[in-house]
Amino acid sequence: MIRFSRDRVERIAAALRSARARRRRSRVDVRQGAVPDGMASLRLATWNIHSCVGLDARFAPDRIAQVIRDLDVDLIGLQEVGWHHRGEAGLDQFAFLERATGLTALAGPTKHSERAHYGNALLTRLPVRSVTPIDLSVGRREPRGAIDAVVEVQGRPLRVIVAHLGLDPWERAKQVGDILSRVARQPDLPTVFMGDLNEWTPTSPRLKRLADSFADVANPRSFHARMPTLRLDRIYVSGGAAIPSYEVIRTVLTRRASDHLPVRATIAVP
Repeated sequence: MIRFSRDRVERIAAALRSARARRRRSRVDVRQGAVPDGMASLRLATWNIHSCVGLDARFAPDRIAQVIRDLDVDLIGLQEVGWHHRGEAGLDQFAFLERATGLTALAGPTKHSERAHYGNALLTRLPVRSVTPIDLSVGRREPRGAIDAVVEVQGRPLRVIVAHLGLDPWERAKQVGDILSRVARQPDLPTVFMGDLNEWTPTSPRLKRLADSFADVANPRSFHARMPTLRLDRIYVSGGAAIPSYEVIRTVLTRRASDHLPVRATIAVP
């Protein structure tokens, strides 16, 4: 018979309690909490905008801009910005959304040619210290990427990574590994990783790796906009940051503007 020391038994029990608490938190669609004293507050969101083509099949970038203004966030990460097989060819949606929202747009196109101008974007009203594009493309799969930016929140640095991961599990496994490797190089830098991760099964090995590496996650059901059942759009934090509150934004406008609903959160920055 194997005997464990009392100290080891207590550590195992604490780990099990922590795992159960994480699982309970991961099933919640809304959280309401306050930013702890001494920490800076940031409101942000992530949203896949479907090339500004809504569920009514109407191309309406002005509608997307209206939703972003209504969200009233300091920063928003967007996926599927621009056109390739959807949207109005030739219209620079990155520039349009910058003008229409009054936010600074950091563009991260994954396709930029005569046939397509399409990818991720980060819109913010915060000071930007640095911006680095990340190529997450795998083999001959659809080009994927992320935006890696450092912004200032009340003078404090915050790293924000906005990504749109691939459709195949093996593709996402490599992309998650690439993201985690970058974050691990600066483990003490408060970091937000968010976007459309195309992951929905609770037992996903990719989600387990992210849960093991990040302190907390906001992952309410955000897809499909008509009847949200899948938790595709996620916001993770590390480096001492926390997520006191989050919600999925379900209104008449958001249910029509895209096939995803926006996920909004308040981040506490150390």
